[in-house]
Amino acid sequence: MTLSCFNELVNILSPKLKKKEYNCRDEIITVEHIVANGLRILGGGRPKDQRHIFGMSRDASYKSFCSFLDAVNSAPELDIKMPNTAEEWNALYHEYRRKSNNELMAGCVGCLDGFFQRTNKPTKSEVANVISYYSGHYESYGINCQACVRTNLQFMYFGVVSPGSTNDNISYPLATGLKEIFDSLPPGLFGLADAAYTLSESMLIPFVGTDRCDPAQDAFNYYLSQLRIRVEMAFGRLVNKFRILSGKVGGNIDRVSAILTACARLHNFIIDWQGQDDTHSEYATVEEEMEALQITPNSDAPLGMSFLPVVPDEEFEAFPGISRTREAIVEHIREHDIRRPLHNIVRQRREQLDLVVVSPNGHHTDREFISPI
Repeated sequence: MTLSCFNELVNILSPKLKKKEYNCRDEIITVEHIVANGLRILGGGRPKDQRHIFGMSRDASYKSFCSFLDAVNSAPELDIKMPNTAEEWNALYHEYRRKSNNELMAGCVGCLDGFFQRTNKPTKSEVANVISYYSGHYESYGINCQACVRTNLQFMYFGVVSPGSTNDNISYPLATGLKEIFDSLPPGLFGLADAAYTLSESMLIPFVGTDRCDPAQDAFNYYLSQLRIRVEMAFGRLVNKFRILSGKVGGNIDRVSAILTACARLHNFIIDWQGQDDTHSEYATVEEEMEALQITPNSDAPLGMSFLPVVPDEEFEAFPGISRTREAIVEHIREHDIRRPLHNIVRQRREQLDLVVVSPNGHHTDREFISPI
């Protein structure tokens, strides 16, 4: 975060933080110190270490952090918003159209995915069904977040939606207002997601299994994933910037939700204020772009990903769907004999061993349900 960006954040949060927070020497803690303390903790710093940096007691650091979270999550300037007007939807349509090779996915207005955040085991006083928060794949308790992003990796929607064992096709309808917005899109506009979601006219997903053997349908998968990876990159940038999310986030479920929401809101603010560091046309490949954004793999994530994706469990059942939009795109690909580009075919062959993700308990999941290629 640049100094000018930090100062702007201080200006936004000052009205909510100008109150008497005292340190161990009965001195008022400045707004600048409260904001800096909050950012350092979200960046992975420990509250007990802040006393050496800001002259706070550990208790004062915790209290300041809670005040910081409340201020970030209640500031209207930091709200995460879906488009509200026809002009905003049209601008988003053109953003994605410019990003789509050969404009094959013209009509896309958002990419969706789920994100698993590890947490401590919730107590029975917090939740009715403790075991529902346990992910067998990650062998950890956690929560499912749903998100939808713009091409510049900003979140249009970010929500802590459901317990960690919940699959994306169940979590998506639980994301307040998100499914309703996409279901109400006019014909020709749609979102993109992985195969864990349900196919519809307003939500296109990749082909799986033997359907991928059809050259046109395989090419469709490539052009879909070429845009859908934006949401994976947004998650990766979020986790790499706010290192508190790289491990288990402590505290009760409400506190974890507040931390995740604050990180997502700050993620958007930083991109808004500092610019993207992400002028897409400058990068020849997604790999170059990810390297420039310092998005690095997470050792606990499958497929070399930088965050923990929601991995369908044994109870997952793909719901069949119909989309004439997807059929029309495939037919266009077939008529014009469009294929994957050569560099991606080479990569696909190199990654053949990663077409299936195996959990520690031996459950196999098709890659297309997690991160299509």
